[in-house]
Amino acid sequence: MRVLFSKGLVFISKPRCGSTSIRTHLWPYISKKHGDFAVDVAGQVKNFHPHDTAPYVKAKLAELYPHHPKLKFFMTTRHPADMLWSYYRFFKPDSDSNYNYQPTWDENSKMDFEHWIQFGSVGMDPAWQELAPSWISTDNLSPLSLEAHAFDRAGNNHINRLFRLENTEQLNRWLSRQMDDRRFPALAEAIQTRSLKAFSRARKNQKQLPHVNQSEGAEKTEKDKKPLVLSENSLRAIRKMFPMESKMYNI
Repeated sequence: MRVLFSKGLVFISKPRCGSTSIRTHLWPYISKKHGDFAVDVAGQVKNFHPHDTAPYVKAKLAELYPHHPKLKFFMTTRHPADMLWSYYRFFKPDSDSNYNYQPTWDENSKMDFEHWIQFGSVGMDPAWQELAPSWISTDNLSPLSLEAHAFDRAGNNHINRLFRLENTEQLNRWLSRQMDDRRFPALAEAIQTRSLKAFSRARKNQKQLPHVNQSEGAEKTEKDKKPLVLSENSLRAIRKMFPMESKMYNI
């Protein structure tokens, strides 16, 4: 999670949706002078967690910084099946939906991927769940959904800009306009003037988001490969737990 008062931006970090790359990209823009802060691990900043939801962050910022300027909240998402596969491979749920970051995790009782989609569960901070839509449940995987991270219980969306991880160029263009041209001067100029010549020059000079995927390098075996086609039962479960993203990706 990143809070950049200096730029009027808040980045909400949805798990397994490219957040490490974006946090790395935003790090040079952190201004201690303006009170900006970064949260990469639990306990790093009091009252905040790397994967805090937008409703929680907005409420907590209003409480702690009542005079902060109006902030734009942005977030990335990705195809639910790809996100779930990444989460599954990285955190390795056991047969009781315990994960490798929990002391109760049993590394000898790995749960099958599709069984996990249909019957697995993930926890959620009570402070996040209290503000989330009432149907978000720790009895399934819905805490990983877009709705769990963006919407409050009344159905209000607290994310101003949502980007698909599959289209990082769109995110790069948007961020180039938010960063006061410090890193993307040619690209920002091209966008503002809509000059094709300038845009062509900018594309050559544009610095892309660095790709830092913490799950890379993990052991890959035949058993670890994502099924090419998910069963209808798994697709039905995804549609139920990730309704907005299911519509976005035509699941």
